[in-house]
Amino acid sequence: MANLTDLITDLVAATEQMKPAAQGDDWDMVERLQKRRRVLIESIVERAEHEPLSESDAERLRTVRRQEATVAALASAQRQALSEAIAELQGESRIDKLSRMQRAYRDSGHS
Repeated sequence: MANLTDLITDLVAATEQMKPAAQGDDWDMVERLQKRRRVLIESIVERAEHEPLSESDAERLRTVRRQEATVAALASAQRQALSEAIAELQGESRIDKLSRMQRAYRDSGHS
């Protein structure tokens, strides 16, 4: 079984892979990395109950938290952009529908 330092090393590696995946909009890869990270985090928590956490490992975990915040911000920006795009498309379809209705009304001789 891996020791605490090895588990944290694996967590750092998986977390470091998340940022470029998120920046490249490879959200499937981010999801796979998140699943791997979940298993690692659970193992780290279990091991930390029985093994002391060194200051260097604690600092590496703080770095992981900062990286997670960056990926979360990228995900939030992506969700916002998608939301705005959907709202824009819905707005355009309403305008198109209104234009069709106005043309139909105008063409029917009711002015």
